[in-house]
Amino acid sequence: MTAGPRLRLAEERHGSLPVLLLVLTLVTGVIDAISLLTLGRVFVANMTGNVVVSGFAIAGVPEFSLRTSLAVLAAFLVGAAAGGVLIDRIDRRGALLRAAVLVEWVLLAVCLVLVLIWPPATDSAPTLAAAVIAAVAMGVQNAVARRIGVPDLNTSVISMSMTGLAADHTHSTRPAVLRRAAAVLSLLVGAVAGAVLVRTAGAPAAFALILLLLAGVGVAAHSLLRRGPDWEG
Repeated sequence: MTAGPRLRLAEERHGSLPVLLLVLTLVTGVIDAISLLTLGRVFVANMTGNVVVSGFAIAGVPEFSLRTSLAVLAAFLVGAAAGGVLIDRIDRRGALLRAAVLVEWVLLAVCLVLVLIWPPATDSAPTLAAAVIAAVAMGVQNAVARRIGVPDLNTSVISMSMTGLAADHTHSTRPAVLRRAAAVLSLLVGAVAGAVLVRTAGAPAAFALILLLLAGVGVAAHSLLRRGPDWEG
């Protein structure tokens, strides 16, 4: 999975990790599309957006629920704390990514079961539960991506990537430009795919896509670890 010199996304020491993190960025786009469109108009991955949504709810905008927003914020922090536990116990970045993806997969599989049994409905307990569980999964993902430490690829927030594209355009390296642009594009593609699936086939189909993407990342990380990873431990 290592790209050639012209297509390298980051320093050689990161190996295939940038590609795997871009897939997780795509997952973020899909999951936020699901949550914003069907799970109570909240962001379960982008906490910057969710804080803004909480402000709308506090201001009394009827489409937004303060209970849901605050529950998701708390759940994300729980997930980040759980990610911190994984970070403390697993030193190798590839093994850490593999473990985090497994945790995410299990949590989001539960979300799939919830939306299959109880189709998302405003203010319903199963819908709130799905949002909370998804936020825990995204907290884990963000904590682990932060530890992995590939520049511009935190899998969730792309504001700084976009800022870097514009502000550093005169002295950015080719890999930095490619990495930042790829992060923005991955999130956009994920959001589009998630929205299309939600509108045409429903939330279960979008969750199924996420599980497929996470399985791909997990299998790739496992395979690379078995044959000798192309990144630092």
